[in-house]
Amino acid sequence: MSFMWRLLSTAEGCRSGHSTIDMLPDDVLLCIFDSYRRIFDFRGEYLGSAGPGIWPWHMFVHVCRRWRRIFFAFPCYLNLHLICKSKTDVQATLDIWPALPLRIHANLYGQDADDGDEIAGALEHRDHIVGIYLQGFNRSQLKKCIALMQEPFPVLTCLELYADKKMMFVITDAVLGGSAPLLQRIYLDGIRFPGLPKLLSSTHDLVCLSLGGVPMTGEGHISPDAMTTCLSVLTKLRSLTLTFLWQTSSPYSTDQRPLPSTHTVLPSLVHLQLEGPHRCLEDLVGRVNAPLLKYGLLKFYDEPIFDTPQVPQFMHRTNMLKLLGRVEVLFRRQSTFVSFRSSIGPAKLFLSFWCSRFPAQVAIMEQIYAQWPPLVSHVKSLKLGDSFLSEEGWWEVIKPAAWIGFLCPFTAVQTLRLRGIAMVHHIVHHLGRLEGERAAEVLPALCTIELVCSELGARSESESLRLLGPFLVARKESERPVVVNVVHES
Repeated sequence: MSFMWRLLSTAEGCRSGHSTIDMLPDDVLLCIFDSYRRIFDFRGEYLGSAGPGIWPWHMFVHVCRRWRRIFFAFPCYLNLHLICKSKTDVQATLDIWPALPLRIHANLYGQDADDGDEIAGALEHRDHIVGIYLQGFNRSQLKKCIALMQEPFPVLTCLELYADKKMMFVITDAVLGGSAPLLQRIYLDGIRFPGLPKLLSSTHDLVCLSLGGVPMTGEGHISPDAMTTCLSVLTKLRSLTLTFLWQTSSPYSTDQRPLPSTHTVLPSLVHLQLEGPHRCLEDLVGRVNAPLLKYGLLKFYDEPIFDTPQVPQFMHRTNMLKLLGRVEVLFRRQSTFVSFRSSIGPAKLFLSFWCSRFPAQVAIMEQIYAQWPPLVSHVKSLKLGDSFLSEEGWWEVIKPAAWIGFLCPFTAVQTLRLRGIAMVHHIVHHLGRLEGERAAEVLPALCTIELVCSELGARSESESLRLLGPFLVARKESERPVVVNVVHES
């Protein structure tokens, strides 16, 4: 927004002769306006909603007649839309502004049931509606809106429907006439839509698909086979988000289903976010290939059992972390968060999983890295942290062999950064027990240990250095010295 105010203040100055902005030709001003507009388009694409992506073009057209003329001469290029909240709002807006595409944005949370009639009435202008954004509605209000969405919306590019997951509204009708060839973005949350595969088969220009509250069984459930079949035709899809409901009667609760021998290719996908039971997510990533993927998040609702290496194989197929440069692990009380980052580009992958016992968290991480030796063998920076705060002796529940097995695959790590009171004490405690050749075999390329001791006092720092003493001596004797840096952060 600061850019806009600087531009507006400059325009104000030009009226009094203190600026030369009026000397800029129309095409240059048009490019400046378009650059600002692209900021909001970027936000809309990556924040998972068209709402934040609507830019305040109407503030510019009030600056002067020249700017107004430029804007209305290129409405499509500048992506101009009129935002309306009700049928009355549509009528009033069309009386004031030129005939521009309409976006229906309504939040019915806490509103009267009769307000649904006003919202539904706004949908009658379907030949001019390019975006529909509805949230906070109850069952009767949504039913009225869906009833008016049975016919095709010929220019619709964005559909967003957000319902309470407890309500879980089921759309049984052929929304949009079963075809939406111009749709570019679909966001559904708390909506069960059995007819979605048919609708997706007609949306060849779709770039963002986000489905929240996807059921694992029952009405509205879409099998992995059906899902990958739908995705196979979406060659322009750049962002995919699937958030599944947690259900005890999951079809993935026992045996892993056999996967097809070939993979569905998503040639344009750069953003992937999957949340659900680990068997379900492994099934999905085992079926797809996204060669251009730059960002991935896999959030497992349960404690994963990586007995089949679908996740690392998926990473290999994407080449997103062909040269993995940095790994960071944060242990929480009942969950673990892991990040993988490329050393040559912006690619990054995040794993998050639930686990109630800390020893099991370490065992799972050891299992992950044991399956991914080609990846972790390139890692030069390893960061370990915890949010356990100060808990005396908590590290004693884990055998030293578990931690050493956790660290052994990182043969190229040069910097080990430890953060958190418990983590610092824990790792230095076990590293300090390594002597002789064993000290040189674990993390053989290690040059620096960074202890982030913001919460520690001088006594704790001294104790950490004392525990590391035998390890540092052994490394020096093996001609692989390690330097310890104590980092103080506010």
